[in-house]
Amino acid sequence: MRTSAVFGAGLGVLLLSASTSSAQAPPPQQPYPPQPAPAPYPQQYPQPAQPYPGQPYPAPAQPYPAPYPQPQYGQPPPGYGQPPPGYGQPPPGYPPPVPGQPPAPATPPVNQYRSPGEMAYLYGVGIAYGAGTGIWLDSLAGVSDPGIGIIAPVAFGIAMPVATYIWDANDELGRGVPSSIATGLLLGGVEGMAVSGLQWQLTGGVNPGPNSGQWGFPTWSTLTFLGATGGGIGGFAFGEWVHPDPKGLAFISSGAGWGSLFGGMLGAGGASDPKYSGNGAAIGGFISYNAGIAATGFISLGYTPSWEALKYMWLGDVLGTVATTPVYLFYINSNNTAQHGLIANALGGLAGLGIAAALTANLQDSPSTASWTPPFTVAAMPNPNGGATLTASGMW
Repeated sequence: MRTSAVFGAGLGVLLLSASTSSAQAPPPQQPYPPQPAPAPYPQQYPQPAQPYPGQPYPAPAQPYPAPYPQPQYGQPPPGYGQPPPGYGQPPPGYPPPVPGQPPAPATPPVNQYRSPGEMAYLYGVGIAYGAGTGIWLDSLAGVSDPGIGIIAPVAFGIAMPVATYIWDANDELGRGVPSSIATGLLLGGVEGMAVSGLQWQLTGGVNPGPNSGQWGFPTWSTLTFLGATGGGIGGFAFGEWVHPDPKGLAFISSGAGWGSLFGGMLGAGGASDPKYSGNGAAIGGFISYNAGIAATGFISLGYTPSWEALKYMWLGDVLGTVATTPVYLFYINSNNTAQHGLIANALGGLAGLGIAAALTANLQDSPSTASWTPPFTVAAMPNPNGGATLTASGMW
């Protein structure tokens, strides 16, 4: 009886749990509603121009460049081992090579500024110009005491090179300008002395008359100072314009010498009376002096002789003058005036000069004489106590 009750109770529990499980089970899954079909993507890329097979595409508007040649395996590319264009040719500035000879060195660029040798030349002439300026001032002031009279020449003789140094230190002079200034100072000073000498000769020379009007020393020194100053200014302008080579300036100075010799002999020989030969020499020398400067100055604008050529020109002038001296043998036991033989000397010197110039026109200097280093240098520097100190150094 008890067992039947227990069995009935267990069966009841089992039925109760089965009904509870069926009550907690989830309902069956419902199917998803139908989704609409996706819209087609928009056309982003253009369709080919020719969609049908068998039809070629149109040729492009611009043809494609040809592809680079591809070297075959084991073969070098085209141009391999060949020198680049221009290889073996001299760079700009070199002269063309001569077969069988080594290539000549390139011509160095021309320096646009003065050389130390030019400044040494200008310093030396500047000292002389400064001393002459002091003498001129003493002559105007009538200074006769030697102790006082030396002050101005010494002061100006030092001041001129110092002023030149300061000028060059602040604005370096160009090539050829210092030597051109110095040459102008010299030629201008000689011009002033030539004017004084000509006036002195034409007014009686060493035997002037009472009313000869011969100039005195103050006038002579004034003419020399004015001539040198004018020559220096003209030399500066010529140097800035042409930038001459020192050899060209030596050529101009030589022209002044050749002209003076030729004109002096020609004027003295052409005088009708021996007592007027001095006047003729003074007039002829003065005219030819200036003519020689003008002629060689004009020639130097397009031609610059070498130092060797200048040497042979002077040699030709001297030899031509000497070669005509036998003309005086014909005046022995003759009533003719022997001074006329000076005409032959003048023409002989001119002929010798011309022949030497023609033969040595293309003569070049050796490398050892192409440039020149001065044997001494002059410099000025500030003094700690004020003023300036002038120093000189030599190569001895």
